[in-house]
Amino acid sequence: MDDRSERLRKRRKRSTEQSESHPTSNEQPPDSSSGEITDADSADVTADSSDTEHTPIKETQTGTYMYLPDAQVRELRRLYNVLKAEYEFEYDEEFEKNRHFYPLVIQYGLDSLDGADISEIRAYLDDFYE
Repeated sequence: MDDRSERLRKRRKRSTEQSESHPTSNEQPPDSSSGEITDADSADVTADSSDTEHTPIKETQTGTYMYLPDAQVRELRRLYNVLKAEYEFEYDEEFEKNRHFYPLVIQYGLDSLDGADISEIRAYLDDFYE
């Protein structure tokens, strides 16, 4: 298993080095319209508040892979789509999955777990797996 992960690491490093040494001006951001949590989602590109500079999400945040139950993935997609529609309607600005939504989900989840004692954690797990 370690050998495979080392090969993947080397391949990613080679790919990154190649893309840095041979940038193309006609690269398009990947289509993330499916709502799936994928590598392509972490390549979202958007404008900053001045709309003059595009900063790839990969340059400002760290990609993380998670394995989630199907029900949670469906709920994440549903909630993201609802919040995206409401936020963009209200503020007339983009609400991105990787730049905005996922960090909020994680931060508020961390905040709620931070003050929990071990017995509360066990109760959360028991409720989750019932």
